Amino acid sequence: MKLFTANALLLMLPSVSSMVSTNIPRVNGFGTQNGMPFFMKDYFKLIESPNKRGATVLEAPVSQDGVNLYIAIDFDSFKNQERPGNGGIRLLNYKSTQDAIDDAVRLAKGMTRKHDMFRTGFSGAKVVVNTNHKIEEVEREALMKDAGKALEELKGQMYTGCDLNTSDKDMDYLVKATGDKFVLAGRNSDVDTNIATASSVIGSILGVLEAVDNNDISELTFTVQGCGKVGSVVAKELVRLGAKRVQTCDIFSQSAKIDGCTPIEDWAKTPCDFLVPCANSLAITESVAKEFSDEIKYCVGAANSPFANVNAHDIFNSRGVLHVPESISSAGAILADSVEWYDIDLYQNVQPELMYGWIRDSSREKARDLLLKANKKAENVSSVLKDVVPSRSGEPAGKDFPEYIDENTIKTETLIVGGGLAGTASAFALSERGVQSVLVEQGNSVAPGIASSNGDSRMYRQMYSSEFFSKMQTSALKRWRDVEEKSGEKLLQENGLLFYGEDTGETVEGSVLGAKQVMEKLNLSHKFYDTGDDIAREYPALAGCKGKAYSGVYEETAGHIRASKACEAMLKASGNMCNVEINTKIVGFEINSQDDESSKNNEQSIQAITENGKIILAKNAVLACGPWTNEILEVANLPKLKLDVWMVQYAHYEVDAELAASIPQAFHFKEENGIDGGLYYVFPASATESIPLSDKGKTYVKVGVDFPTNGSLDNMDNFNYEGSEEVLDLMDKWVKEHIPVAGKRIDSFTSPYTMTEDSYFVMDKIHPNVAIFSGGSGRAFKFGPLLGDCLSSLLSGEDSPIDMTPFSLNRDAVQI
Repeated sequence: MKLFTANALLLMLPSVSSMVSTNIPRVNGFGTQNGMPFFMKDYFKLIESPNKRGATVLEAPVSQDGVNLYIAIDFDSFKNQERPGNGGIRLLNYKSTQDAIDDAVRLAKGMTRKHDMFRTGFSGAKVVVNTNHKIEEVEREALMKDAGKALEELKGQMYTGCDLNTSDKDMDYLVKATGDKFVLAGRNSDVDTNIATASSVIGSILGVLEAVDNNDISELTFTVQGCGKVGSVVAKELVRLGAKRVQTCDIFSQSAKIDGCTPIEDWAKTPCDFLVPCANSLAITESVAKEFSDEIKYCVGAANSPFANVNAHDIFNSRGVLHVPESISSAGAILADSVEWYDIDLYQNVQPELMYGWIRDSSREKARDLLLKANKKAENVSSVLKDVVPSRSGEPAGKDFPEYIDENTIKTETLIVGGGLAGTASAFALSERGVQSVLVEQGNSVAPGIASSNGDSRMYRQMYSSEFFSKMQTSALKRWRDVEEKSGEKLLQENGLLFYGEDTGETVEGSVLGAKQVMEKLNLSHKFYDTGDDIAREYPALAGCKGKAYSGVYEETAGHIRASKACEAMLKASGNMCNVEINTKIVGFEINSQDDESSKNNEQSIQAITENGKIILAKNAVLACGPWTNEILEVANLPKLKLDVWMVQYAHYEVDAELAASIPQAFHFKEENGIDGGLYYVFPASATESIPLSDKGKTYVKVGVDFPTNGSLDNMDNFNYEGSEEVLDLMDKWVKEHIPVAGKRIDSFTSPYTMTEDSYFVMDKIHPNVAIFSGGSGRAFKFGPLLGDCLSSLLSGEDSPIDMTPFSLNRDAVQI
């Protein structure tokens, strides 16, 4: 074992003798002799005094040859205040001893800037371990025992945690060595400090966009340089937030392969709007700064000291690249440390998403304020940085966290998860009964483009092969009229519907002959066509029916519903009884036991946590999550259901405006053939309103299929919104044969349909306080507000407007 003898001792802090009634010089309450703390005598070797670069560097004895342990504490940070140092333990193969010492000083001073930026209550410090062995050959337990002894000798003047090449297991060794003291590493907590750091990066990026008045992340390309524990989280979150393109680069190419991202080989030569450095320090050299593509506008990342030198930073400034310093963008872990230090019980029991949300918001506000003070000019950022640094006096950031939790806690009677048809219908039904609700939607709008309720149109009809569904539609139409009246929106357009084609037997949409029988039995007005020639004569646009062994049935009172508009209208009709949270994903969902006091007292028994750090407390919940149903059931620790996800495609075709009126709303049935599921539909031109007309003489009809592309999926993990060219080819051929007056295809879409084995919905209580709707199976939209009434009745205990037995979640078709 190396042993350093007596006289190399450290002046840790400025004298605070003016604050202590004694003639002996003091350092944070410790006596000194000749400017040196008594407690450090005979242990550390003084490597560098604070007079040189403003930081003190100590070397501690270690038991392994080829290993050196340095501790740097930023001297300037204390300013006569008793603040312990805080910074992680870094293990690297440095080129030289001096490189290791330089890194320790640089990192310690950088940590002070982070701690000061958010007033965490700490000063800057760092433990740097230099080894000439391979990293994996270092004996970790022995190293942590040596580090623990050094922390003991510092007597609480430094707290540490993980950094490069150190892990949770190392921290376990360190805790054992110190007797569970001086270690802030998220132990016994679900908080992940890597995700915490990523949260500060994302928050800073959002703050930049807020400052420059550009909240549309979908227009921006990001390059994430370094895809380790932090960079990979940042990349995934940028994808989730809807970035146009997320490019990833790492020295280990496999690490850059992240779902939704585009791996690149040379980050310094690939154009982007946002550079997000998350790798080792000093990567942005002068040449990189000069030669980086002209498209770059912003630089925000997790890397400590991303610029190789001041000149490199100045080059970016001269090019107008707005840079948020790492004291803001990489401060997530030290903010978490502040909470851990000041309220360990809260830290160990808090839902981690609350911590990440607080960190994201804190970083977002700080980055936004910095750039606004800089007048959004790169050359001003450094000079105004001091203006966003709070005074060192005052409560540390960690003590603000409980207040953040209170401010971000929402209380309501009913939480609705999902902003599609069933979710918005539930909000409407509950509002009519005087029940307050909060609707949470992970997409960027109600009925977002990623989900099945989005679009211009959905069919409504009483023409079913099932009397039950036909009668349901009759009831639902009355409720749609209520929505129209209360919202002031016209949602239903009566344009008739033709079922035609082969005798396929029953399908997910019924059949021609089955629908005819029900219409006759219920005495509903309809017209029947015996042959394909009859159909072609009645509807000249459907010339492809000529000579075919087809039959058809027409319901004059059928039509289409304005789909996305209908969801919006139901919320509009709900008024102030429903608050909507978009871009909000539920990541935690806890249901209190019926034995809990909150349940007994009829108070909030549901606690949900959102990804952006909000708590929602509710008495009841409606889960209407479509293809994400099992994902939320897993989060809530509720039993999953047997559900399939179909990729269902549709497109718009150009047609002469004069001919468009001859194209009816129709559903075509034919026998399956390989990937061709045989079910095709067309909406009239009046059902398409979201596509601007480029030619006054042209309009568009919507054509789609009602069968899955490439079979069914278990979840959304591998859902492909681009769909299949093979299916599009089938649609093109169908249009050419059946609607020859239609022209070219101008677009295509793929929507996720949630299916059950028997094509009946799931609409039931999955817990005494939780109602669920799923498995719409492509037939639910037309029943909209009626479904809301059903779900509301499940929670209130009132009589349901229909028999819900067929929709039980206990039936074999949906049980796993």
